[in-house]
Amino acid sequence: MTGDSLLGRDTELRRVQSFLDSVATNGAALMLLGDPGVGKTSLLDAAAALGQATGMRVLRAVGTEFEVGISFAGLSQLLLPLSAEIDRLPPGQQAAVSLVLGSGGPAGGACRVSAAVLELLRAAAAARPLLIVVDDLPWLDRASASVLGAAARALHGDRVGVLTARRTGEESFFDATGLPELEMGPLDAVSAADLLRSGHPDVAAPVESQLLAAAQGNPLALLDLPAALSSAQRAGLDDLPAHLPLSRRLEGLYSSRVAALPWATRRLLLLAALHDASDLSELLTASGIGMGVPGLATAERAGLLVNYPDTGGVTFRHPVVRATVVATSTSSQRREAHRDLAGLLADDLERAARHMAEATVDPDEQVAGLLERAARSPLAARAQLASARGLFSALGATPWTARAEQELLASSPGSGHGGLARFELTPQERSVAELAAAGLANKQIADRLMISHRTVSAHLRAAFLKLGISTRAGLRDALDAADPASR
Repeated sequence: MTGDSLLGRDTELRRVQSFLDSVATNGAALMLLGDPGVGKTSLLDAAAALGQATGMRVLRAVGTEFEVGISFAGLSQLLLPLSAEIDRLPPGQQAAVSLVLGSGGPAGGACRVSAAVLELLRAAAAARPLLIVVDDLPWLDRASASVLGAAARALHGDRVGVLTARRTGEESFFDATGLPELEMGPLDAVSAADLLRSGHPDVAAPVESQLLAAAQGNPLALLDLPAALSSAQRAGLDDLPAHLPLSRRLEGLYSSRVAALPWATRRLLLLAALHDASDLSELLTASGIGMGVPGLATAERAGLLVNYPDTGGVTFRHPVVRATVVATSTSSQRREAHRDLAGLLADDLERAARHMAEATVDPDEQVAGLLERAARSPLAARAQLASARGLFSALGATPWTARAEQELLASSPGSGHGGLARFELTPQERSVAELAAAGLANKQIADRLMISHRTVSAHLRAAFLKLGISTRAGLRDALDAADPASR
Protein backbone atom coordinates (compact mmCIF):
# COMPACT_ATOMS: atom_id res chain seq x y z
CA MET A 1 0.00 0.00 0.00
CA THR A 2 2.77 2.44 0.88
CA GLY A 3 4.96 1.74 -2.13
CA ASP A 4 8.65 2.39 -2.54
CA SER A 5 8.32 6.01 -1.39
CA LEU A 6 7.94 4.83 2.21
CA LEU A 7 10.69 2.21 2.30
CA GLY A 8 12.33 2.34 5.70
CA ARG A 9 9.48 4.29 7.30
CA ASP A 10 7.98 1.50 9.41
CA THR A 11 8.46 3.45 12.66
CA GLU A 12 6.71 6.51 11.24
CA LEU A 13 3.88 4.42 9.83
CA ARG A 14 3.29 2.83 13.23
CA ARG A 15 3.13 6.28 14.80
CA VAL A 16 0.62 7.41 12.18
CA GLN A 17 -1.51 4.31 12.76
CA SER A 18 -1.53 5.02 16.49
CA PHE A 19 -2.61 8.60 15.75
CA LEU A 20 -5.47 7.36 13.54
CA ASP A 21 -6.60 4.95 16.27
CA SER A 22 -6.86 7.93 18.62
CA VAL A 23 -8.79 9.96 16.04
CA ALA A 24 -11.33 7.17 15.68
CA THR A 25 -12.12 7.14 19.38
CA ASN A 26 -11.44 10.57 20.84
CA GLY A 27 -9.80 12.88 18.28
CA ALA A 28 -6.11 13.81 18.06
CA ALA A 29 -3.56 16.13 16.45
CA LEU A 30 -0.11 15.45 15.01
CA MET A 31 2.44 17.56 13.14
CA LEU A 32 5.03 16.04 10.79
CA LEU A 33 8.42 17.78 10.62
CA GLY A 34 11.35 17.12 8.31
CA ASP A 35 13.75 18.47 5.72
CA PRO A 36 12.63 19.00 2.12
CA GLY A 37 12.34 15.75 0.19
CA VAL A 38 12.35 13.56 3.27
CA GLY A 39 8.90 12.09 2.56
CA LYS A 40 6.39 14.14 4.57
CA THR A 41 3.87 14.30 1.72
CA SER A 42 4.19 10.56 1.11
CA LEU A 43 3.44 9.91 4.79
CA LEU A 44 0.43 12.26 4.63
CA ASP A 45 -0.83 10.33 1.60
CA ALA A 46 -0.37 7.06 3.48
CA ALA A 47 -2.25 8.44 6.50
CA ALA A 48 -5.14 9.61 4.31
CA ALA A 49 -5.34 6.22 2.60
CA LEU A 50 -5.25 4.38 5.93
CA GLY A 51 -7.96 6.66 7.32
CA GLN A 52 -10.24 6.15 4.33
CA ALA A 53 -9.70 2.40 4.52
CA THR A 54 -11.06 2.42 8.09
CA GLY A 55 -14.12 4.51 7.17
CA MET A 56 -12.88 8.01 8.03
CA ARG A 57 -13.92 11.05 6.05
CA VAL A 58 -10.77 12.81 4.85
CA LEU A 59 -10.52 16.54 4.11
CA ARG A 60 -7.29 17.81 2.55
CA ALA A 61 -5.67 21.17 1.85
CA VAL A 62 -2.24 22.34 0.71
CA GLY A 63 -0.78 25.71 1.58
CA THR A 64 0.33 27.64 -1.51
CA GLU A 65 2.57 30.67 -1.75
CA PHE A 66 0.27 32.71 -3.98
CA GLU A 67 -2.68 32.24 -1.56
CA VAL A 68 -0.86 32.94 1.70
CA GLY A 69 -2.23 36.48 1.75
CA ILE A 70 -5.85 35.49 0.98
CA SER A 71 -7.94 35.06 4.12
CA PHE A 72 -9.52 31.62 4.53
CA ALA A 73 -8.02 30.31 1.24
CA GLY A 74 -6.76 27.16 2.94
CA LEU A 75 -9.88 26.63 5.04
CA SER A 76 -12.03 26.99 1.93
CA GLN A 77 -10.19 24.01 0.40
CA LEU A 78 -11.01 21.93 3.46
CA LEU A 79 -14.64 22.91 3.95
CA LEU A 80 -15.89 22.88 0.35
CA PRO A 81 -16.75 19.13 0.52
CA LEU A 82 -18.94 19.94 3.55
CA SER A 83 -21.05 22.55 1.73
CA ALA A 84 -24.15 20.35 1.78
CA GLU A 85 -23.99 20.13 5.59
CA ILE A 86 -23.90 23.87 6.29
CA ASP A 87 -27.72 23.93 6.50
CA ARG A 88 -27.49 22.02 9.79
CA LEU A 89 -25.98 25.07 11.47
CA PRO A 90 -27.89 27.97 13.03
CA PRO A 91 -28.39 30.91 10.60
CA GLY A 92 -25.62 33.02 12.17
CA GLN A 93 -23.08 30.22 11.86
CA GLN A 94 -24.23 29.43 8.33
CA ALA A 95 -23.38 33.00 7.37
CA ALA A 96 -19.95 32.72 9.01
CA VAL A 97 -19.08 29.50 7.18
CA SER A 98 -20.41 30.97 3.91
CA LEU A 99 -17.95 33.81 4.41
CA VAL A 100 -15.13 31.28 4.62
CA LEU A 101 -16.32 29.66 1.38
CA GLY A 102 -16.49 33.04 -0.33
CA SER A 103 -20.26 33.04 -0.82
CA GLY A 104 -21.37 35.30 2.01
CA GLY A 105 -20.94 38.82 3.30
CA PRO A 106 -19.71 40.06 6.71
CA ALA A 107 -20.55 37.65 9.49
CA GLY A 108 -18.93 38.94 12.65
CA GLY A 109 -15.36 38.72 13.88
CA ALA A 110 -12.73 35.99 13.76
CA CYS A 111 -14.00 34.34 16.94
CA ARG A 112 -17.47 33.92 15.48
CA VAL A 113 -16.07 32.44 12.28
CA SER A 114 -13.87 30.06 14.26
CA ALA A 115 -16.78 28.92 16.42
CA ALA A 116 -18.93 28.28 13.34
CA VAL A 117 -16.23 26.23 11.63
CA LEU A 118 -15.63 24.15 14.75
CA GLU A 119 -19.35 23.43 15.00
CA LEU A 120 -19.46 22.34 11.34
CA LEU A 121 -16.55 19.96 11.91
CA ARG A 122 -18.22 18.48 14.99
CA ALA A 123 -21.41 17.93 13.02
CA ALA A 124 -19.53 16.25 10.18
CA ALA A 125 -17.70 13.97 12.63
CA ALA A 126 -20.93 12.83 14.29
CA ALA A 127 -21.59 10.27 11.58
CA ARG A 128 -18.00 9.05 11.17
CA PRO A 129 -14.51 10.16 12.23
CA LEU A 130 -13.12 13.15 10.35
CA LEU A 131 -9.46 13.46 9.34
CA ILE A 132 -8.09 16.88 8.33
CA VAL A 133 -4.80 16.70 6.41
CA VAL A 134 -2.84 19.88 5.63
CA ASP A 135 0.49 19.93 3.77
CA ASP A 136 2.93 22.86 3.41
CA LEU A 137 1.61 24.47 6.57
CA PRO A 138 3.87 27.58 6.38
CA TRP A 139 2.04 28.69 3.22
CA LEU A 140 -1.38 28.50 4.89
CA ASP A 141 -3.00 31.92 5.27
CA ARG A 142 -3.19 33.45 8.76
CA ALA A 143 -6.99 33.20 9.12
CA SER A 144 -7.11 29.52 8.15
CA ALA A 145 -4.12 28.67 10.34
CA SER A 146 -5.72 30.37 13.33
CA VAL A 147 -8.95 28.38 12.99
CA LEU A 148 -7.12 25.07 12.47
CA GLY A 149 -4.90 25.73 15.47
CA ALA A 150 -8.03 26.21 17.56
CA ALA A 151 -9.57 23.06 16.07
CA ALA A 152 -6.52 20.97 16.97
CA ARG A 153 -7.12 21.83 20.63
CA ALA A 154 -10.88 22.37 20.94
CA LEU A 155 -12.08 19.26 19.09
CA HIS A 156 -10.62 16.71 21.50
CA GLY A 157 -13.36 14.18 22.19
CA ASP A 158 -15.15 14.84 18.89
CA ARG A 159 -13.47 12.22 16.68
CA VAL A 160 -11.73 14.87 14.60
CA GLY A 161 -8.06 14.47 13.69
CA VAL A 162 -5.76 17.28 12.51
CA LEU A 163 -2.63 16.08 10.70
CA THR A 164 -0.26 18.75 9.37
CA ALA A 165 3.22 18.90 7.87
CA ARG A 166 5.93 21.54 7.55
CA ARG A 167 9.64 21.72 6.94
CA THR A 168 11.93 21.70 9.95
CA GLY A 169 12.80 25.22 11.03
CA GLU A 170 10.08 26.97 9.04
CA GLU A 171 7.61 29.18 10.86
CA SER A 172 3.89 29.41 10.22
CA PHE A 173 0.77 31.13 11.52
CA PHE A 174 -0.42 27.79 12.91
CA ASP A 175 0.02 27.70 16.69
CA ALA A 176 1.51 24.27 17.36
CA THR A 177 2.43 24.91 20.97
CA GLY A 178 2.04 21.71 22.98
CA LEU A 179 0.85 19.60 20.06
CA PRO A 180 2.50 16.22 19.38
CA GLU A 181 5.20 16.16 16.68
CA LEU A 182 6.78 13.47 14.54
CA GLU A 183 10.24 14.30 13.19
CA MET A 184 11.15 12.51 9.96
CA GLY A 185 14.90 12.09 9.60
CA PRO A 186 16.97 10.65 6.75
CA LEU A 187 16.68 6.98 5.86
CA ASP A 188 19.11 4.53 7.41
CA ALA A 189 21.88 3.16 5.19
CA VAL A 190 20.12 -0.11 4.35
CA SER A 191 16.78 1.53 3.50
CA ALA A 192 18.52 4.22 1.44
CA ALA A 193 20.30 1.60 -0.65
CA ASP A 194 17.06 -0.38 -1.07
CA LEU A 195 15.20 2.72 -2.27
CA LEU A 196 17.92 3.66 -4.76
CA ARG A 197 18.04 0.13 -6.16
CA SER A 198 14.27 -0.14 -6.43
CA GLY A 199 14.06 3.10 -8.39
CA HIS A 200 17.21 2.62 -10.46
CA PRO A 201 18.27 -1.02 -10.75
CA ASP A 202 20.75 -0.08 -13.51
CA VAL A 203 23.09 1.82 -11.15
CA ALA A 204 26.51 0.14 -10.86
CA ALA A 205 27.95 -0.52 -7.41
CA PRO A 206 30.71 2.16 -7.51
CA VAL A 207 28.21 4.76 -8.74
CA GLU A 208 25.72 3.68 -6.10
CA SER A 209 28.26 4.45 -3.37
CA GLN A 210 28.75 7.98 -4.70
CA LEU A 211 25.03 8.60 -5.02
CA LEU A 212 24.31 7.30 -1.52
CA ALA A 213 26.96 9.63 -0.13
CA ALA A 214 25.51 12.58 -2.03
CA ALA A 215 21.88 11.84 -1.11
CA GLN A 216 22.59 11.32 2.61
CA GLY A 217 19.40 9.34 3.12
CA ASN A 218 17.06 11.88 1.50
CA PRO A 219 14.42 9.86 -0.40
CA LEU A 220 13.82 12.45 -3.13
CA ALA A 221 17.55 12.78 -3.78
CA LEU A 222 17.90 8.99 -3.89
CA LEU A 223 15.26 8.83 -6.63
CA ASP A 224 16.10 11.99 -8.61
CA LEU A 225 19.91 12.17 -8.56
CA PRO A 226 20.32 8.95 -10.60
CA ALA A 227 17.54 10.04 -12.97
CA ALA A 228 19.53 13.16 -13.89
CA LEU A 229 22.53 11.05 -15.01
CA SER A 230 23.02 9.42 -18.36
CA SER A 231 22.61 5.66 -18.68
CA ALA A 232 26.37 5.36 -19.24
CA GLN A 233 27.06 7.28 -16.04
CA ARG A 234 24.64 5.13 -14.05
CA ALA A 235 26.33 2.02 -15.43
CA GLY A 236 29.75 3.32 -14.41
CA LEU A 237 30.98 3.56 -18.00
CA ASP A 238 31.34 7.35 -17.82
CA ASP A 239 32.60 9.36 -14.85
CA LEU A 240 30.17 11.38 -12.77
CA PRO A 241 30.45 15.18 -13.04
CA ALA A 242 32.14 17.13 -10.27
CA HIS A 243 28.77 18.70 -9.36
CA LEU A 244 25.90 16.26 -9.75
CA PRO A 245 23.10 17.72 -11.89
CA LEU A 246 19.79 18.40 -10.16
CA SER A 247 16.31 17.61 -11.34
CA ARG A 248 13.82 20.46 -11.26
CA ARG A 249 12.21 18.91 -8.20
CA LEU A 250 15.51 18.75 -6.31
CA GLU A 251 16.51 22.28 -7.21
CA GLY A 252 13.08 23.47 -6.12
CA LEU A 253 13.59 22.12 -2.61
CA TYR A 254 15.89 24.97 -1.62
CA SER A 255 15.90 27.47 -4.50
CA SER A 256 13.29 29.76 -2.92
CA ARG A 257 15.25 29.89 0.33
CA VAL A 258 18.45 30.73 -1.49
CA ALA A 259 16.74 33.38 -3.62
CA ALA A 260 15.28 35.04 -0.52
CA LEU A 261 18.70 35.64 1.05
CA PRO A 262 20.50 38.99 0.82
CA TRP A 263 23.09 39.05 -1.95
CA ALA A 264 26.00 39.23 0.53
CA THR A 265 24.83 35.97 2.09
CA ARG A 266 24.25 34.28 -1.27
CA ARG A 267 27.72 35.35 -2.37
CA LEU A 268 29.25 33.80 0.72
CA LEU A 269 27.34 30.57 0.10
CA LEU A 270 28.51 30.53 -3.52
CA LEU A 271 32.11 30.89 -2.40
CA ALA A 272 31.60 28.02 0.03
CA ALA A 273 29.95 25.86 -2.63
CA LEU A 274 32.77 26.37 -5.15
CA HIS A 275 35.59 26.12 -2.62
CA ASP A 276 37.20 22.72 -2.06
CA ALA A 277 37.56 23.38 1.66
CA SER A 278 35.25 24.80 4.32
CA ASP A 279 37.62 26.99 6.34
CA LEU A 280 35.50 29.83 7.67
CA SER A 281 38.25 32.44 7.92
CA GLU A 282 39.27 31.83 4.28
CA LEU A 283 35.74 32.30 3.03
CA LEU A 284 35.20 35.43 5.10
CA THR A 285 38.41 36.87 3.69
CA ALA A 286 37.28 36.14 0.14
CA SER A 287 33.81 37.53 0.73
CA GLY A 288 35.09 40.69 2.40
CA ILE A 289 32.23 40.74 4.91
CA GLY A 290 34.43 40.65 8.01
CA MET A 291 34.19 38.47 11.08
CA GLY A 292 30.72 39.53 12.27
CA VAL A 293 29.27 36.64 10.22
CA PRO A 294 25.77 38.10 9.86
CA GLY A 295 25.40 36.38 6.50
CA LEU A 296 26.13 32.96 7.95
CA ALA A 297 23.62 33.46 10.73
CA THR A 298 20.99 34.38 8.14
CA ALA A 299 21.76 31.26 6.11
CA GLU A 300 21.60 29.09 9.22
CA ARG A 301 18.21 30.51 10.17
CA ALA A 302 17.03 29.72 6.65
CA GLY A 303 17.99 26.06 7.20
CA LEU A 304 20.80 26.07 4.63
CA LEU A 305 23.83 25.78 6.94
CA VAL A 306 24.32 23.84 10.15
CA ASN A 307 26.59 24.34 13.16
CA TYR A 308 29.12 26.58 11.44
CA PRO A 309 30.46 28.12 14.72
CA ASP A 310 31.07 24.67 16.23
CA THR A 311 32.88 23.17 13.25
CA GLY A 312 34.99 26.21 12.42
CA GLY A 313 33.83 25.82 8.84
CA VAL A 314 30.86 26.23 6.56
CA THR A 315 28.75 23.05 6.49
CA PHE A 316 25.78 22.85 4.14
CA ARG A 317 22.68 21.21 5.54
CA HIS A 318 22.67 18.78 2.62
CA PRO A 319 24.72 18.35 -0.60
CA VAL A 320 21.60 19.35 -2.52
CA VAL A 321 21.83 22.79 -0.88
CA ARG A 322 25.38 23.22 -2.18
CA ALA A 323 24.35 22.14 -5.68
CA THR A 324 21.34 24.47 -5.61
CA VAL A 325 23.49 27.46 -4.66
CA VAL A 326 25.68 26.81 -7.71
CA ALA A 327 22.77 26.02 -10.05
CA THR A 328 20.86 29.21 -9.16
CA SER A 329 23.85 31.53 -9.65
CA THR A 330 24.70 33.24 -12.92
CA SER A 331 27.83 32.50 -14.94
CA SER A 332 29.24 35.95 -14.16
CA GLN A 333 28.64 35.41 -10.44
CA ARG A 334 30.45 32.08 -10.59
CA ARG A 335 33.38 33.60 -12.46
CA GLU A 336 33.68 36.36 -9.87
CA ALA A 337 33.57 33.81 -7.05
CA HIS A 338 36.27 31.70 -8.70
CA ARG A 339 38.48 34.77 -9.04
CA ASP A 340 37.99 35.63 -5.36
CA LEU A 341 38.89 32.07 -4.40
CA ALA A 342 41.95 32.18 -6.62
CA GLY A 343 43.14 35.16 -4.63
CA LEU A 344 43.01 33.07 -1.47
CA LEU A 345 45.33 30.44 -2.86
CA ALA A 346 48.49 32.36 -3.65
CA ASP A 347 50.45 29.67 -1.81
CA ASP A 348 48.98 26.90 -3.95
CA LEU A 349 49.37 27.94 -7.57
CA GLU A 350 47.90 24.73 -8.99
CA ARG A 351 44.60 25.08 -7.12
CA ALA A 352 44.59 28.81 -7.71
CA ALA A 353 45.09 28.38 -11.43
CA ARG A 354 42.07 26.08 -11.63
CA HIS A 355 39.89 28.78 -10.12
CA MET A 356 41.48 31.40 -12.35
CA ALA A 357 40.77 29.25 -15.40
CA GLU A 358 37.09 29.10 -14.43
CA ALA A 359 37.11 32.87 -13.90
CA THR A 360 38.43 33.55 -17.41
CA VAL A 361 35.91 34.06 -20.19
CA ASP A 362 38.35 33.34 -23.04
CA PRO A 363 41.04 30.66 -23.13
CA ASP A 364 44.23 32.00 -21.59
CA GLU A 365 47.49 30.20 -22.15
CA GLN A 366 49.09 31.99 -19.22
CA VAL A 367 46.53 30.63 -16.78
CA ALA A 368 46.73 27.16 -18.31
CA GLY A 369 50.51 27.37 -18.03
CA LEU A 370 50.28 27.48 -14.26
CA LEU A 371 48.73 24.02 -14.30
CA GLU A 372 51.76 22.74 -16.19
CA ARG A 373 54.37 24.37 -14.00
CA ALA A 374 54.60 21.59 -11.42
CA ALA A 375 55.39 19.05 -14.13
CA ARG A 376 57.95 21.12 -16.03
CA SER A 377 61.62 21.67 -15.39
CA PRO A 378 62.47 24.82 -13.40
CA LEU A 379 64.05 26.51 -16.44
CA ALA A 380 61.04 25.90 -18.66
CA ALA A 381 58.73 26.99 -15.86
CA ARG A 382 60.43 30.36 -15.48
CA ALA A 383 59.05 31.69 -18.76
CA GLN A 384 55.52 30.73 -17.77
CA LEU A 385 55.97 32.18 -14.30
CA ALA A 386 57.29 35.46 -15.63
CA SER A 387 54.37 35.69 -18.05
CA ALA A 388 51.90 34.77 -15.32
CA ARG A 389 53.37 37.41 -13.02
CA GLY A 390 52.58 40.04 -15.65
CA LEU A 391 49.04 38.72 -16.04
CA PHE A 392 48.36 38.73 -12.31
CA SER A 393 49.79 42.21 -11.94
CA ALA A 394 47.54 43.50 -14.73
CA LEU A 395 44.52 41.87 -13.10
CA GLY A 396 45.36 43.38 -9.72
CA ALA A 397 45.80 39.94 -8.16
CA THR A 398 48.43 41.05 -5.66
CA PRO A 399 48.83 37.74 -3.76
CA TRP A 400 49.32 35.88 -7.05
CA THR A 401 51.86 38.42 -8.25
CA ALA A 402 53.86 38.01 -5.06
CA ARG A 403 53.67 34.23 -5.22
CA ALA A 404 54.81 34.18 -8.85
CA GLU A 405 57.77 36.34 -7.91
CA GLN A 406 58.66 33.96 -5.10
CA GLU A 407 58.55 31.00 -7.50
CA LEU A 408 60.73 32.87 -9.97
CA LEU A 409 63.32 33.35 -7.26
CA ALA A 410 63.00 29.75 -6.10
CA SER A 411 63.56 28.36 -9.59
CA SER A 412 66.43 30.64 -10.53
CA PRO A 413 69.91 29.15 -11.05
CA GLY A 414 71.90 29.01 -7.83
CA SER A 415 68.85 29.49 -5.66
CA GLY A 416 69.57 26.28 -3.79
CA HIS A 417 66.22 24.79 -4.79
CA GLY A 418 66.21 21.63 -6.77
CA GLY A 419 63.32 22.75 -8.91
CA LEU A 420 59.66 21.91 -8.68
CA ALA A 421 58.68 18.34 -7.96
CA ARG A 422 56.62 16.22 -10.29
CA PHE A 423 53.15 15.24 -9.07
CA GLU A 424 50.76 12.38 -9.62
CA LEU A 425 47.64 13.15 -11.63
CA THR A 426 44.99 14.89 -9.59
CA PRO A 427 41.55 13.21 -9.52
CA GLN A 428 40.13 15.67 -12.05
CA GLU A 429 43.19 15.41 -14.32
CA ARG A 430 42.70 11.65 -14.33
CA SER A 431 38.96 11.99 -15.06
CA VAL A 432 39.69 14.29 -18.01
CA ALA A 433 42.50 12.04 -19.27
CA GLU A 434 40.34 8.92 -19.04
CA LEU A 435 37.56 10.53 -21.06
CA ALA A 436 40.04 11.82 -23.63
CA ALA A 437 41.56 8.34 -23.89
CA ALA A 438 38.05 7.02 -24.55
CA GLY A 439 37.81 9.30 -27.58
CA LEU A 440 35.74 12.21 -26.24
CA ALA A 441 36.45 15.71 -27.56
CA ASN A 442 37.20 18.56 -25.17
CA LYS A 443 33.68 20.00 -25.48
CA GLN A 444 32.15 16.61 -24.69
CA ILE A 445 34.44 16.22 -21.68
CA ALA A 446 33.52 19.70 -20.47
CA ASP A 447 29.80 18.92 -20.74
CA ARG A 448 30.24 15.54 -19.05
CA LEU A 449 32.21 16.91 -16.06
CA MET A 450 30.38 20.25 -15.93
CA ILE A 451 33.59 22.30 -16.24
CA SER A 452 34.74 24.77 -18.86
CA HIS A 453 36.51 23.68 -22.04
CA ARG A 454 39.53 25.77 -21.11
CA THR A 455 39.84 23.86 -17.83
CA VAL A 456 39.70 20.61 -19.82
CA SER A 457 42.56 21.86 -22.00
CA ALA A 458 44.59 22.84 -18.96
CA HIS A 459 44.05 19.46 -17.29
CA LEU A 460 45.01 17.60 -20.46
CA ARG A 461 48.15 19.65 -20.91
CA ALA A 462 49.17 19.00 -17.31
CA ALA A 463 48.41 15.28 -17.72
CA PHE A 464 50.49 15.06 -20.92
CA LEU A 465 53.48 16.58 -19.14
CA LYS A 466 53.12 14.43 -16.05
CA LEU A 467 52.72 11.27 -18.12
CA GLY A 468 55.56 12.15 -20.49
CA ILE A 469 53.46 12.06 -23.68
CA SER A 470 52.60 14.63 -26.33
CA THR A 471 49.44 13.30 -28.01
CA ARG A 472 46.13 11.70 -27.06
CA ALA A 473 47.14 8.53 -28.85
CA GLY A 474 49.47 7.63 -26.02
CA LEU A 475 47.02 8.39 -23.21
CA ARG A 476 45.60 4.91 -22.68
CA ASP A 477 48.94 3.17 -22.37
CA ALA A 478 50.36 5.98 -20.25
CA LEU A 479 47.41 5.90 -17.85
CA ASP A 480 47.67 2.13 -17.48
CA ALA A 481 51.42 2.37 -16.91
CA ALA A 482 50.92 5.05 -14.27
CA ASP A 483 48.33 2.91 -12.49
CA PRO A 484 49.07 -0.81 -12.98
CA ALA A 485 46.07 -1.72 -10.80
CA SER A 486 43.73 -0.33 -13.45
CA ARG A 487 44.85 -2.83 -16.06
